[in-house]
This record gives sequence, C-alpha cells and structure tokens, in this order.
Amino acid sequence: MVQKINDEYYLNRAEAISYILQAYHAKWCYARWSRDEVAFSYETKGGERLRFLVPAFKTKSSKTVRVRKFDLDHSFGNQ
Repeated sequence: MVQKINDEYYLNRAEAISYILQAYHAKWCYARWSRDEVAFSYETKGGERLRFLVPAFKTKSSKTVRVRKFDLDHSFGNQ
C-alpha cells in the first residue's frame, strides 16, 4: 500500500511499476535493485527503451524498499 510520510508518497516496487504503466502509458516496465537505488527500465509506446535510477528508501518499521513518487515524476519530466 502506498505510504504517505511527511506529505510525500512512497511506493513499493510493484506499485511503482503499476504507476509508470498507467500514468506514463509504457508498454512494459520492470525494476531491479542497484546498490542503494532502484533501476527502472521501460519501453514507450513509440518503441523507445529507456532506463533511469531513483534513490531507494526504507522506513525503520519495514524491510520493504520504496521509492518516492516525486522521483518517478521528476525522472519522466527530464526525458
């Protein structure tokens, strides 16, 4: 479930992939752990394959790695 912490939304990997597919109309998307970041690879409707990295976060009470929704939106805004 999406967590809101200090007015920011944090998504787990599955939620982030679903968000990318729906919000940015990607054909496919997958994510993998890359050191202290999460690497997202996806294909646009135009057939262009792209990749970007966003910082990963964990809360003290959970082992689940999450990414900020702001970082996802910012990454798509720069491409």
